[in-house]
Amino acid sequence: MKHLEECIQKLMDDKLLENIAVKVGRYDEDICELYRSKNGSINELTLFDMASVSKIVSTTSLALIAIDRGLMSLDDSPADFFDFECGEDQKNLKIRNLLTHTITIPNSRINMPGVTQDNVAEFILKEKDIKPGTEFRYSCVSFILLQKIVEKLLGNSQDVLFSELVCKPLGMTHTCYNPQDKSNIVNSNMTDEEIGLVNDFNSRFLGGVAGNAGVFSNMKDMTLFAKGLLKGLPFVSKETFEMATKDYIPHSSMGRGLGYIHVDERFAQTGGLFSNGSIGHCGHTGQSVFADRNTGLYTVILSDATLWTTKKYGVDDYDNIMKMREDLHGAIKKDLGI
Repeated sequence: MKHLEECIQKLMDDKLLENIAVKVGRYDEDICELYRSKNGSINELTLFDMASVSKIVSTTSLALIAIDRGLMSLDDSPADFFDFECGEDQKNLKIRNLLTHTITIPNSRINMPGVTQDNVAEFILKEKDIKPGTEFRYSCVSFILLQKIVEKLLGNSQDVLFSELVCKPLGMTHTCYNPQDKSNIVNSNMTDEEIGLVNDFNSRFLGGVAGNAGVFSNMKDMTLFAKGLLKGLPFVSKETFEMATKDYIPHSSMGRGLGYIHVDERFAQTGGLFSNGSIGHCGHTGQSVFADRNTGLYTVILSDATLWTTKKYGVDDYDNIMKMREDLHGAIKKDLGI
């Protein structure tokens, strides 16, 4: 993988990252698996803060389980699952709006005085600007609200549900929230004392377990998850999974399934490597997973790129990370001759 090696080396030479792992496969065939680290050794068991990849690995998976079990539907209102009153706009929200990021309120902070795990759903749903929309507006609070709904429906906290209902069926033995063993973790935070703490401020405020972020995983487990996206997730029916992978907002700025990015010409970060209808997600800390169910191709990228670009430029500029993904996937495309 000459072009991929060159791309990674340039990123390291330019001090845009210090640790990166890349996996390319096709169904059960391992095409390429690379680990590069400036100051230490990383391997398939090294944990990375998955940031918003948590949205599809954990929250989307649990939401699909709840849908598959008939506990909720896409046309249910989030307000129906709680016993507090909210406005008519908020009552008109649907579960599909949360999963497709089609609400009018974009990302917002929940780390406000008085907000707790117990009342965060009320805090979000009483936000006067939150109502159904038709355009894609990326929203972490949508997935925190989903977390609170699936916890009520499935009867436990998200971390316990995730471990039992998602990780076990997939055979993911290292993926977790709030990792206790910090001996083999790539830090995504500015200080060494914060290693093993989730980088996302909303998730950290909620104790590291949140619907939008908080999952830590490694290449071994993310490979299993990527293959699950190719073959169908074992904890939901084929019909539910097929429903989740459709594009629900074809006329918006980005394609979206239920939780998943729906790849087509509107999405540049996969570098033209995948066919239309491929699915996956990205994480702010420098992670991504994508799977092409038409060709069987998948990629997993794990890195500390956001940390090191922030250190280099003095500002958290996510455009650098999006360009990194586009370049890496473009290099893989050249190497595979696609």
